[in-house]
Amino acid sequence: MTFCDSKPILTPLQALARYKEDLSVRLADNSMGVLPGVIGTVYFERGSQPAVRQAILDCFDRFEEMFGEHLKGGKDTDLGKFTKRTFAGVEKIRRAILETPAHEQVSVLRSSSTDQDTAAEYSIKTLTGIAADEDYVSPKGWTASKGQESGLSYLKFNVPMDLVTTEDGITQYEGFLRYVCEKLVVHGGYGGLAQILAYSYHRYALHEWALAKRFSGLEVDSTAHLQSQEYDPISYEGESLDHMTAFYPGLHLGAKVGRWGFIKGVSWYTILGELFVERLGGEAALRKALDRPDIHIAHIGSSLLIRAGDFPRLGAPEEGLPEPYVFVNSVLRVLRDPKPDGLNLYNPHLPHTDTKNAQTWTARFDLPDAPPIPEPPTIVPYSVEHKPVRHSVPGDSPCPEAG
Repeated sequence: MTFCDSKPILTPLQALARYKEDLSVRLADNSMGVLPGVIGTVYFERGSQPAVRQAILDCFDRFEEMFGEHLKGGKDTDLGKFTKRTFAGVEKIRRAILETPAHEQVSVLRSSSTDQDTAAEYSIKTLTGIAADEDYVSPKGWTASKGQESGLSYLKFNVPMDLVTTEDGITQYEGFLRYVCEKLVVHGGYGGLAQILAYSYHRYALHEWALAKRFSGLEVDSTAHLQSQEYDPISYEGESLDHMTAFYPGLHLGAKVGRWGFIKGVSWYTILGELFVERLGGEAALRKALDRPDIHIAHIGSSLLIRAGDFPRLGAPEEGLPEPYVFVNSVLRVLRDPKPDGLNLYNPHLPHTDTKNAQTWTARFDLPDAPPIPEPPTIVPYSVEHKPVRHSVPGDSPCPEAG
């Protein structure tokens, strides 16, 4: 699918020159509450396990190697203070990643900001799942074995939009995104332009939504840490999820679908894990469907990285919808949730948080004649059984799984 479009195409440099002030919020003290940036968000498995915790630390260390001159602050626990970090403070973040027990979440952040009210040009953060620390039998009869993971973990990083105004900067961004996907078993994710909100982001949610409606290439991603379940299918037996007699991580043949698993949508980079690649007929079929010179596909680790165009697009009003995004979306759109939840924490006084507006936003790259996205099955069909990925490891390496 191609179509001619005489509208201008803004490079990141041109988009930034024209719209930097529109994409920013400057506070009374001249600090920034919102900045234009480029994000990478991935959802990955086994985040409670020692080998994966080490891989997370490797990602943090690589980010430090690449951008450490900008990194000044951080947090080492979910409820801990966001502060300026000395060498000892950075080591506390590193130890938290490795030494937090498997039955507790790792929630840490490294940032160019030293407080929660200032948007960070550079940042990397993670929130992991947990593993059951003992066998559990529910009153209804379903069981969870010791070591069973609670769900997917998440890692997100951002760099300033200025970085991708040069080829070297794009190479840096892409290199780090690929490194993350090499290190972690990624089920899905995305990367592209977004507004970078201060850590205390709630006051800027309406601003984020308003600009996302104006610039189609911007991600709405301030609550990415709450979206991991969307990528994480589960199934069960029993009357309902509240009255289960058996529970299965992944999709179990003949069981009822608790969560089918969906992608958020398409961005400059769209990352698909094995489950989603299989739903599109496999890697060869997907490569054939997206066979175009400006669409780049790379198999990194357990996932496919699909890049729509040579650089991220803002989708400014004068540009219209970025055509490479529309093209990739025409193939991948069936992987989206036909009934997505709101894009931010629900607030009845803010329109952007309801399902209708979320559905409109996630469908922004759909063509007018696009058919409805199919509803997921209620029972796991025999053709799509999918269980958590298991990988071999080299000799003398720690096993990434419990048990």
